[in-house]
Amino acid sequence: MKPAKALFIVCLVGSSRLMAENVEERAWSVSSLLMPNIFQLNPANISTEKTIFSGLRLTKNEESKYRFNPNSNNPTSAQHKTEKKDIALGFQLPLGGASFGLAADEYSRKVSGRTDARTTDLVEEFWTRDYKMRFVVDLLPELRAGFTFRYQSLEADLLGAYNLNNLDHTRYKGTMSGYSLGVNYRIQAVSLSALTAPPLRGKATIEGEQKIISDPGLGAIELGFSPNDQQSLTLVAMKWTYKHDDRDDETTSPIDQRNIFLRGIDLDQFYRKTLAVALGAEFALTPVIGFKGSYVRQDGVFLFDGDKVPGDDDNAETKIRSNEFRAGAFLRNKQFFAELLLTKTQRSKDTIKVNRGELNLRELGSYKHTDSSTLLVLGGAF
Repeated sequence: MKPAKALFIVCLVGSSRLMAENVEERAWSVSSLLMPNIFQLNPANISTEKTIFSGLRLTKNEESKYRFNPNSNNPTSAQHKTEKKDIALGFQLPLGGASFGLAADEYSRKVSGRTDARTTDLVEEFWTRDYKMRFVVDLLPELRAGFTFRYQSLEADLLGAYNLNNLDHTRYKGTMSGYSLGVNYRIQAVSLSALTAPPLRGKATIEGEQKIISDPGLGAIELGFSPNDQQSLTLVAMKWTYKHDDRDDETTSPIDQRNIFLRGIDLDQFYRKTLAVALGAEFALTPVIGFKGSYVRQDGVFLFDGDKVPGDDDNAETKIRSNEFRAGAFLRNKQFFAELLLTKTQRSKDTIKVNRGELNLRELGSYKHTDSSTLLVLGGAF
């Protein structure tokens, strides 16, 4: 295959709809060219020449404050806090010009929220377990391809509205599956990679009712420059796409027969990422110690209409932009490596359109969101 033809295939694949959110996205450090960490968005970016194992621990704390019906005669202030945790393990074994790997991740969310009318917090919990099988092959000295099969199980214990009591708790379980394909093309110090996969699809059982569920698709093209093993620079463009998910529709509470929203009280579950542009850099201060940092400009929309996905109707959406900064350090020697990364994000909006009758709301106001996270990755390559 000629280099020009290979480059064209990479660009073509990168224009497709890509993979759903998973631990690789949540732990994304933008630039990962100097260490063989297997938790990368594109498995084709991982070398097939070494045995690699990695483990990570990601913790994230979020807080959002807002007002219901801010322009009415009786506005109500509300807030919720979310604690997120990831624990993941994975490995990859060389097969002579190819490699095979497995990975598993347990992801939990605990949401607590209150309004002016509640004297105690309302608590909801969500759990997700992800399992992946990965195969990577060197097609040419310059071209590498990767395939990942993904299986996910999930469950939730929630109320789904501030005005419900504990007797109306709703629980559901579900499974989803999907696959992804990635390519990486390298020309000396420059690499270009892309990844394509349909969104995850599956079913969940909620109070005896079957619902179709899905995770969003994600498109990304990555351009990397690493003139040596001490420096790297990476530019990434990402685009999310969505399919209808029955969790965007309400269900009925078992006691009071009132509407329950299966996304829960976490307002940010109605925030949909649409586009991100990121720039990241790594610099090895010594052969053992290095630093890395990145900036991400994230565009998204709030959308409360369960019959629509982002892009269907601009009048039903509220566009919002956030800025995310990541900074960290890494240690490495010939076999082992460690990485610590800190992330900070903020976004705000004066007014958010709701336009959904079941919520008895027309808009939200004074929305402010902040979150911070800590990522620790440990691993080795032999």
